[in-house]
Amino acid sequence: MYCTKCGAQIPDGSTFCTSCGARVGGAEDQAEPVAFPVGDGALAGDPAAPAPSSAPAGRQAAQGAPAHMAAQPQCEQPFAEPAEPFDLTPQPKKPKHRGRIVAAVIGGIAVVAIVAAIVVVPHIGASSEVTSGGKGYVVCACETKILPKNSKGKKLKSYTVELAPVSGKGKSYTIKVDGEDGFAMEDFGELPDQKYQMTITSGKGKKKSTTTMKVDYTKEGSDAPKSVELTQSKKEAKASAKAAVKTADELFTDKILEYQKKYGEGEAVEIDDSSMFGTQGVAYAKLIDFDGDGQDELLIEYSDEPIENDNGATAAKVEVWAYRDGEIEKVYEPDTLVYSMCAGVSLRVCEYNGTYGFKRYLHDGETINFKEVPDGFNQSHDGYECEFNAYDGKSFSAIVGPVSIDDSKVEDINEVREFDAELFSSEEVVAKSIATVATTLEQLKSKDADDAQASYEAVSATQDVNFTAAVGEGPLNPSPDDTCQISATWTYPQVKGQGVGVAKFNKDMVQLVADTLDASKQASMDDEDSRVTMMYTAEIVSIDGDIACVRTYTDSYQPPYRSERVTRSAFYNLKTGEQVSLEDSLAQQGLSFDTLKSEAKQAIRTAKPDIDSVSEDNIDDDDNFTDDHFYYDGKGYIVVLDTGEFDCMAWDTHDLVAHAFDSSYSCGQDVTPDRAKATYVPNE
Repeated sequence: MYCTKCGAQIPDGSTFCTSCGARVGGAEDQAEPVAFPVGDGALAGDPAAPAPSSAPAGRQAAQGAPAHMAAQPQCEQPFAEPAEPFDLTPQPKKPKHRGRIVAAVIGGIAVVAIVAAIVVVPHIGASSEVTSGGKGYVVCACETKILPKNSKGKKLKSYTVELAPVSGKGKSYTIKVDGEDGFAMEDFGELPDQKYQMTITSGKGKKKSTTTMKVDYTKEGSDAPKSVELTQSKKEAKASAKAAVKTADELFTDKILEYQKKYGEGEAVEIDDSSMFGTQGVAYAKLIDFDGDGQDELLIEYSDEPIENDNGATAAKVEVWAYRDGEIEKVYEPDTLVYSMCAGVSLRVCEYNGTYGFKRYLHDGETINFKEVPDGFNQSHDGYECEFNAYDGKSFSAIVGPVSIDDSKVEDINEVREFDAELFSSEEVVAKSIATVATTLEQLKSKDADDAQASYEAVSATQDVNFTAAVGEGPLNPSPDDTCQISATWTYPQVKGQGVGVAKFNKDMVQLVADTLDASKQASMDDEDSRVTMMYTAEIVSIDGDIACVRTYTDSYQPPYRSERVTRSAFYNLKTGEQVSLEDSLAQQGLSFDTLKSEAKQAIRTAKPDIDSVSEDNIDDDDNFTDDHFYYDGKGYIVVLDTGEFDCMAWDTHDLVAHAFDSSYSCGQDVTPDRAKATYVPNE
């Protein structure tokens, strides 16, 4: 169709002209298409035809438009073909403007065609693959279908999806999806065009997992993909797994509450009007670190009937629960002590050489209760034995005995009074045992609060080493019998803080030094994989939240060759004590590994502008940039260049700033620290 005002061609059904903006209305305002004159003469063999307008006053035809279109009133009926031919010659105009008019009209038609192609016929693109957790937005239209998968590429079967406006304004939208066919954006109903944070949650409890994607939603988005295969990133999968695992304190709390619900809260019950009271329900709970690893175990006692001498050995249930890999498990069932010479039932924690544990009594190899042990002065103890069971982090086992109950070692096993529990005694004494449950629950609650605000302090520990090793630098043709004496002060990191993670980290750092020293003493010329470490310097260069970065420098050699100096990094989560990846650290700073590697390459080129062609090729090889070549020192991320790598000075390493956070740092700046040296003396 054509505009009745200016004559420009416009899309069928248009209400306004895309060229002049005039309203063209519905069918009653439309006209049949006509040919446009592009020459000097009139149409159809009438070159001399005059060009007067037949429009009434105020309805003069627009320049360049057919005269008969402008002459029609807006409310007039559709144009009917006249008996006499119309003169379609345009209004008189200056000849020099004709080319411009034609170009404008043709240009207008082209613009309309483009607009029609974009607006009138929106196009949904092909499928795209997206990894969750990215910072960029994924364009989605109402027809876009989302196909979520877990980090292993398996389609999710049952999950909920939430769309929350990024602006924080407006309502959120949630749907529940069952099946592997995914969902479409239109399943949320009528959505406002805006940016959303999409969160997909699947599984429950420990299997709960979260996948996220940023969505730029436009209902009729022309550049939106037809479908999006959304795969959960390994980072989000790992974060979900961590979030789903409860702390030991939470699980211990759950266990106490579970037993209270099942057996009742602890209470003192009088036995036969005797003024003696026995406990019933959950009557004792205590946190004790049995294996000395910094993580407490839970010692708990409960019963479903009042405890007294007659049933004390069987009715009282005592258990030790330990935390392992996000779960707790029962690792031991200690015995209660039932007294034969007097009324009383108790639970005793003992100590031997600084280790907590429990006594257990035996007769002819069979476990018995304490009340069965003869206690008369003239009674024989033949066949009666005692053992001390302690926890090694895996299970309880005897570290003393079984030995005769008269053995001197038994005398060295001492009761720890602060952990005593009286289960059958006076009301006042029994009440003290019962009170431990509430105290322990409050302690667990307090520990969780402390863990949320954990503070750490990095300190350095040293170890003086002096050992004989296979010869290194020295004779030109050494023999396997040639040795040297190495002495140095090695340094390793420790953390001041609370929790199982700190204890594990400190223990592991000590073990690394021990392993390195042992390997150095065992190294020989016959073993090509062996190394003698002369200097070992490990230190914490930053603690960011719960993540500590350890930088380790070693000066070592493979007998009998020259030494090689190497710097490596490792990141540790101080809550768990486990080693984590560089990406865990980068995530806290909002950086990606790809970005850091790109910045590291630029840093090397900045520091060494005259680098040779071979090293230039090495820079472009991502395989030369592994996790352990980067460390975070609180001011920025540093890339470590190995000996001879990237044209570096032989036999040494260089530390260059790759990404700077502090104003004192700049890209490519050399921040290699000074290194301590070992004393190396060849033996005669």
